[in-house]
Amino acid sequence: MLDGAFDRPATTEAVATGIDCRAEHALLLSLLASALDGVARPLPPRGDRFDWDELIGMAARGRLLVQVQHGLLVSGIAAPPKVGAAVKAFRQRALMINSVNLSTVQRVSGALDAASIGFVVLKGPLLLRALYGDYFARPSSDLDLLVDRHDYDRAAEVLRALGYAPAERCESRWWLHYLGEQHFVPPGRSLATVDLHHRVQQPGCPAPRETASYIGNGRRMALGSADIPVLSTIHACLLAAIGFVKAAFHREHSLRYLADLAAQILAMSEQERHVLDVVARAQGIRHLLAFAWDCAGALLPVALPPAPVRRPMRSLDPATLAAMSLSPEDPAIAWPKRRHLLWHLCDPIGPFGRIGAYAGEAGFAAAAEISRLISR
Repeated sequence: MLDGAFDRPATTEAVATGIDCRAEHALLLSLLASALDGVARPLPPRGDRFDWDELIGMAARGRLLVQVQHGLLVSGIAAPPKVGAAVKAFRQRALMINSVNLSTVQRVSGALDAASIGFVVLKGPLLLRALYGDYFARPSSDLDLLVDRHDYDRAAEVLRALGYAPAERCESRWWLHYLGEQHFVPPGRSLATVDLHHRVQQPGCPAPRETASYIGNGRRMALGSADIPVLSTIHACLLAAIGFVKAAFHREHSLRYLADLAAQILAMSEQERHVLDVVARAQGIRHLLAFAWDCAGALLPVALPPAPVRRPMRSLDPATLAAMSLSPEDPAIAWPKRRHLLWHLCDPIGPFGRIGAYAGEAGFAAAAEISRLISR
């Protein structure tokens, strides 16, 4: 382990919070695995001493309650009635929010198609339908769209014509150039907020070299009478890995991204996994993909094929990874320093290895932070 690679010395969860959640982590991961591969798994040791309230809260914060319920059904585990009540409330919320999202998708995509603007839906209910056969597996409040940088202003005008307006806080250079997105507020409650992107990664994390292929290689997915452009399976995998790393950098709940990644890799042929590796290498995010892929394999007890390259930051043990992805608010976690994580996730290029990539990403992040401070 590198000296100074972590923000603070590791301590046990019990010392910091008085609660040891390792058993709840193990149960949630087991249930999620059963939801992914349909294999029944027994209740891990500790039996009725599981803190179901802790597990419910953990799954709700991570937006995994529906998959937890599916895992319980697959494994034939009788959970307390409070689990069913929590899932029902979670689903009702997802139904309400995602219905608005789907209605917005139809309206906005039709307007962008009419304007001949290339775009792709990045995530949300359509991705959930493709992965899990369920538009309402988890709430997805905003509609995330990716357009080419050269089409961004035109796409923004299309949204304005529909009554949308950019949120005031999103009009600075920090948002437009460095984050590469803006939130467009709808004219009423019947439509969802639109997050219009021309980047798919935030400063400080390894970013793909281009986004044109994300749009150009998209596929159309039927939604009512409309055909909506969504990410190809290859690019959806890359975006799941990017989302996991982004959440880890910001110390947010991240297991859902690993679940999405695992679901897609499990459904791939060997040839498709090879293509995924080739595309990740061309995008300059092969090590980022390997990190997310191997973390999914380390945490989820499913028969996930190994990542094509050795995972960076192997000093992160499964217990720490589980806490990072399921309980990021725990003050006991010894988080890796962001600069160390960035270094290890950068792909080595040319005779100088990862130095050039790291310098570029770190420099971009530093400029972004200056811009953010100026724009306050």
